[in-house]
Amino acid sequence: MPTTDLNSKSIQSFATASLIFGILSPLTCFTGFLPLVNGGLSILFAVLSRREDRPFPTMSWWGIFFSVIGIFMGALILTFVVLYYVIPMMTDPAFYQEMNTYYINHYGVSLDDLWQVQ
Repeated sequence: MPTTDLNSKSIQSFATASLIFGILSPLTCFTGFLPLVNGGLSILFAVLSRREDRPFPTMSWWGIFFSVIGIFMGALILTFVVLYYVIPMMTDPAFYQEMNTYYINHYGVSLDDLWQVQ
């Protein structure tokens, strides 16, 4: 098998992986750090799909596009959660007690039990 066929297949594989992880990035934006990981992998695979003598494949461009959107959305949601839930819960005892009651009613476990490392 000629070397150009192997290069072509590896380029196509990396471009496809870039597109898949790029699409997964915005789809997982509400899961915490997962869109950042998926977006990073998408950009990595896009860079690996480029060769010196060829431009980026179209699928790699789409992968980068979706991953940038996913990374932005994920970072925005994480910032929102930290600013409006984590920091107030650490500084306001009434808000902490309200969240603790919510967790006990919905999940059957208190926040104090969740914070304990065993």
